[in-house]
Amino acid sequence: MLDEKLLALKLSIEMHGIDIAADTFLLDRLPHLFREDWHLYRQWKRKLASLIQVDPRNISVVGSACTGFSLNPLKNFKNFDGNSDVDVAIVSEHHFSISWRALRSTNLSAVGDHKMRSAIGDHRSRYIYWGCIAADRILGLLPFKREWTEAMYAMAGEKPTEEREINFRIYRDYDALRAYHMNGMENLKSKILEN
Repeated sequence: MLDEKLLALKLSIEMHGIDIAADTFLLDRLPHLFREDWHLYRQWKRKLASLIQVDPRNISVVGSACTGFSLNPLKNFKNFDGNSDVDVAIVSEHHFSISWRALRSTNLSAVGDHKMRSAIGDHRSRYIYWGCIAADRILGLLPFKREWTEAMYAMAGEKPTEEREINFRIYRDYDALRAYHMNGMENLKSKILEN
């Protein structure tokens, strides 16, 4: 099954380029996890939207839960399975700005946790450039941490994401969402095409 999906992605990149492949496989589709049930996907997004105060149209499931396999080169295109997490893209200039301000005002030398220091450094050197906040990595620093943590746990109890880890990524706007994922696909292009 994975070979068919990977072949379809490879053909899409070769024939149409990264831009169209990103739409077809990641940004403009019903995610794999929802098994062709648009109603369930819309219902799931409405529930999450109400918990985090974002319009449901600004929420997208991305990553392996969307494509059916990982696009992470370190995971070697692994199929989405029972142990896979769910990555959720949230387009919100409001939450992005609040998060950016929190990151900017954090005194890195006062952060005792090495993992958190590393996450802050990653944001300052790379994520912010792409208009992305990996909220799951720095949620403890954000003013809306309680509501969003509760939302992650609540969505881990909803079908079809029950008992899965939910990860939130905040994007400043749709252009940032597209640019971030197209960059990731561009970085994978040579690996995809050699398989």
